[in-house]
Amino acid sequence: MRFQLSPEEIQFIVKPEQIYGNFTGNITQIASLQEAQFGSLSFLANPKYMRSVVTAQASLLLLPKNFDYAPKENQTVFFCENPSVSLSKICQHIAKLNEHLISHEIHSSAIIHPTAKLAQNISIGPYAIIEEHASIGKNTVIGAGVFIGNHSSIGHDVKIFPNVSIMSFSKIGDHVILHSGVTIGSDGFGFEKIDGYHKKIPQIGNVIIEDYVDIGANTTIDRARFASTVIGQGTKIDNLVQIGHNVKIGKNCIIIAQVGIAGSTTIGDNVTIGGQVGIAGHLHIADSTQIGAQSGVTKDTEPHSVLLGSPAAPYKEAVRQFASLAKLPEVLRKFSKTP
Repeated sequence: MRFQLSPEEIQFIVKPEQIYGNFTGNITQIASLQEAQFGSLSFLANPKYMRSVVTAQASLLLLPKNFDYAPKENQTVFFCENPSVSLSKICQHIAKLNEHLISHEIHSSAIIHPTAKLAQNISIGPYAIIEEHASIGKNTVIGAGVFIGNHSSIGHDVKIFPNVSIMSFSKIGDHVILHSGVTIGSDGFGFEKIDGYHKKIPQIGNVIIEDYVDIGANTTIDRARFASTVIGQGTKIDNLVQIGHNVKIGKNCIIIAQVGIAGSTTIGDNVTIGGQVGIAGHLHIADSTQIGAQSGVTKDTEPHSVLLGSPAAPYKEAVRQFASLAKLPEVLRKFSKTP
């Protein structure tokens, strides 16, 4: 995103505890410590990169308070309680600046059914399709090629990136972000074997996405066989995630890329699921469970569990298993030499 901020503007956003240095220009980009150049802002959040601070060419640095560093000529340092949080505030400010550049217009190529209800200050991009009795809340941005099915409702201040599909009767809350390629409300994977053939079971439920949910690119969330597939308030879902029919996910969960959740599983609040985790159907994942990457979950979990492996086991037990497996070739060699 393009932006231009003075050190004084950034100071107002960040409110650093201490300021040193004499940079007087404008900041026009954010970069890593290694890649920063004149006009860049950079920060130190990971101690791994402490040595890079000395050689960084950034014009403005966000550093932890009490960090021992004197700025170079024409460089300014803001000492902050948490540089990463400070950077987040700056990025939020930049994002809002770019939002003001969005023209709240409806493109002439968009196809909107006469019964659809559109609130004020909506932006609808080229070739978007909005079917009958759909409703769109105020300040919502709908990208090019988006499909919104009949009787679906979209809340206010929602951002829908290009080529998202929201199928019929879906309900999207306020302040939701749907990235490109997301599909909400596709049919659940339901079949019965009748007379030797797999016959499709009609999927007549819907999907409910609550407020402040972010859904990453090319993630798919299936409609329920009946009732609703639900994504709870504040949950953040990464790219390429598959969520099956009748799944219910609680509030403030984090689900990393390439996770697969089978149908009718219930996930509690504040659950963290690592990349490429597979979760079997009809399970209950309790509140505050943490599941490590590439784990396979086949059983219900207890609150605050930390799991790893396939099949998933408590973290300490899984680590012992991995350590034992590493020693297995040596043990086998010893046995093979035994008379």
